[in-house]
Amino acid sequence: MKRFLFILVALVGFSAISQQSDFNTIDFKKADSISEFYNHTALKNLPVLAHNLTFHLDSDVEKFRAIYKWVCLNIEGDYGFYLKTTRKRKKFKNDSLAFTNWNKTLQKKVFKQLVDNQKTICSGYAYLIKELAALSGIECEIVNGYSRSPSSQIGELGGANHSWNAVKLNNKWYLVDATLASGYFNVNENKFVKNYNDGYFLASPEQFSKSHFPLDSKWLLLDDKPRADEFVNGPMVYGSSFKYKILPIFPQNLKNEILKNDYVVFKLKVFDENDIEEIELIITKGSSSKVIKLVDYKYEDGLLEFKHQFNKKGSFDVHLKKGNDILASYSVIVEKEKKILI
Repeated sequence: MKRFLFILVALVGFSAISQQSDFNTIDFKKADSISEFYNHTALKNLPVLAHNLTFHLDSDVEKFRAIYKWVCLNIEGDYGFYLKTTRKRKKFKNDSLAFTNWNKTLQKKVFKQLVDNQKTICSGYAYLIKELAALSGIECEIVNGYSRSPSSQIGELGGANHSWNAVKLNNKWYLVDATLASGYFNVNENKFVKNYNDGYFLASPEQFSKSHFPLDSKWLLLDDKPRADEFVNGPMVYGSSFKYKILPIFPQNLKNEILKNDYVVFKLKVFDENDIEEIELIITKGSSSKVIKLVDYKYEDGLLEFKHQFNKKGSFDVHLKKGNDILASYSVIVEKEKKILI
């Protein structure tokens, strides 16, 4: 299990997968071209930037798209600043007064770093999205909460560690995450790698709930709200799941215990049926690894279902992949078959 937790993964037609389908008649090419035209614009004057990004666009969703895309393409994650704030949050975990006072000074530092260097942490991304949206007459909120990774929010909630946004378009709330959409930090090379992931734009609340858990449950935007224990014990779901609009449905838990020769059933919501031929299982135990291609499966109404038999006992790390990208990970512990006494 420890091997699984330390795996390094780079920061993935029907409305259950993506709420972008609510706007499937809108072509975002114009909004995207405007955001690219204003690349490298300084943040010294937010009202002017908001005006330039939205003035030639008609609908709120196009305006918000231009704002969101600009932020994702122009702001870099500041990993050093992230590490410093993480240490401080842990230090003040049990001292709410000290945490409040420190947090006030932190916001000033976040804003200064954002404006001066166009680098920030998640709260800076969320703040900038909200401010530019507000200047364009679009209702937008910052959502604070928990984000899962192979080293956080596993089995139990730690400290709140992430911020993202909810935006109101056509009287309906939608979720976006500019931080994770913008790219990732390469620790080995000590640099931020820009790698835009469009899947975090208006992704379905169901998809968000696999890797995001808000402090205020109303921002789950789900009628059937998952509990905190379901969130921390669920499978590990990565950015590629957002990228390809592939949503793991079953198994529902990260850790799964079965008997030798039993089957594990996997269920995925898949947006594009053509993706199925690239989906495979990677099963590892120790230094050995096995690739399982999907041969016998069922696909109906966007739901892909298949199963795999585990005929050896032991502890296995199981990864769902599409091409070179990991979609989700599980741990499967296979016990010896129980003997029936007669």
